[in-house]
Amino acid sequence: MRYLLYCVFRSGKHKKAEALTGINGEPVFLVGANNISAALSRIEHSDLTPAVPRLLAYQRVIDLFHRSHTIIPIRYGCLFEEESHVIRLIEERCKQYEALLKELKGCVEMGVRVLFESDVRHPQPFIHNHKSSIANRRSLSPGRAYIAARKTCYDEEEEFTKKTDMVVEKCCAAFAGLFIKCKTESPTVLTPRPVFHIPLLSLYFLVPRKSVDTFRKAFHNIGLEESSKLLLSGPWPPYNFVLS
Repeated sequence: MRYLLYCVFRSGKHKKAEALTGINGEPVFLVGANNISAALSRIEHSDLTPAVPRLLAYQRVIDLFHRSHTIIPIRYGCLFEEESHVIRLIEERCKQYEALLKELKGCVEMGVRVLFESDVRHPQPFIHNHKSSIANRRSLSPGRAYIAARKTCYDEEEEFTKKTDMVVEKCCAAFAGLFIKCKTESPTVLTPRPVFHIPLLSLYFLVPRKSVDTFRKAFHNIGLEESSKLLLSGPWPPYNFVLS
């Protein structure tokens, strides 16, 4: 039997953990040291494999503590052999946890995703004129054709980087005064069909709870190019602003 860690928070008044159940209906209980508590439940190693019901049960526990506490949410799968190992971790990282909890106090995470619509038919996601560039390179020697291809790739990647930087700047300006921190995730590529690539940019904002409604309103006033789509999510526990 092992112990699964859900979240960490300051000790004090809290919803009785005895009334909560985690994965597989196991009771959630607390251990702590130095005014820091951790929420745990017992779990068999064979029961750890991610599955929708388990992930939902895990998230439900974190959400319940997040509603009434400033928490450090832990990503799924953090296991300990003994309760004492969790207590030792808290003792070792107490100052880090205190500083982080102070920074996260009263805040939630809001996510903004920018979908750049494009019809890209090349394994490199940001090459938009592949057909024309092939035609132009047919008359070149292999060496010059390779150099021309790489230059086209670098030029278009640079252009796309400028575009994403502009989007980040515009979003941050729209939410000015409504967030404490912003983190960006390098564009990933969605491939809904085998030959098409859709770049996706993710932004995460640490937002005071009192500013969530205003944040939502500001989101609807962001003006981007018609070729881009914006998606808003949250509020969530601040997963992207915690210690790794």
